[in-house]
Amino acid sequence: MNLLQWILNTLGLYVTTVGALLLFLYLYRSPQVADYWSSSEGRSEYVRHRRRLIIGTGLLAAWLVLENASSLFLS
Repeated sequence: MNLLQWILNTLGLYVTTVGALLLFLYLYRSPQVADYWSSSEGRSEYVRHRRRLIIGTGLLAAWLVLENASSLFLS
């Protein structure tokens, strides 16, 4: 792998990692929109899907951080 490929790969991985972390932090600290809904079913579905999104983006962000670290330190 030449230097330009390594730089572009690392830069792309870094930008993707930062995006996933920002998305995770937004979901984790987002306002509770479900409080404004009138139906209890809507509230419960929103909370369930929000929790799944937080778990999914958290796992994605953690994987990308590990991938980024391995790309920087092992290459």
